[in-house]
Amino acid sequence: MSLCSSAQEWAELAKAELAPGILSTSFVQSGASSLSLFDDLSLQVRLIDPWKPSTGIKRSPAKAPSLSIFDHTLYFATSCDGCILRLVNEDGDVEYAIEIPENTSTITLPFYLYGEYELQILRGNYCFFGFVEL
Repeated sequence: MSLCSSAQEWAELAKAELAPGILSTSFVQSGASSLSLFDDLSLQVRLIDPWKPSTGIKRSPAKAPSLSIFDHTLYFATSCDGCILRLVNEDGDVEYAIEIPENTSTITLPFYLYGEYELQILRGNYCFFGFVEL
């Protein structure tokens, strides 16, 4: 055993004895992602119809909606009013589709849906997509 590892072990033991029941900052930071109940969905974007002519001058890329999922509930951090939400199975079939109502912050998906799906949010000629496990 090296002197360095012995000192580190002693420091960890001292912390545990001095503050039982309190989480160290390093544990909270390193374990935060595994302790989260919500999964933030990372969405990519593609054009629905690449041949459709665009209107106006676009100076910035389309901003993907921000949302999280817990169990069968989607939580929207940004507005998706009037967008179409679809779940597409691995065979490419749309198993669920709904127009997102105005002022919606959560949507509970049907519990009969289980497995891996491509979640799509359609806005204009853009399809924002990511994968979810239900």
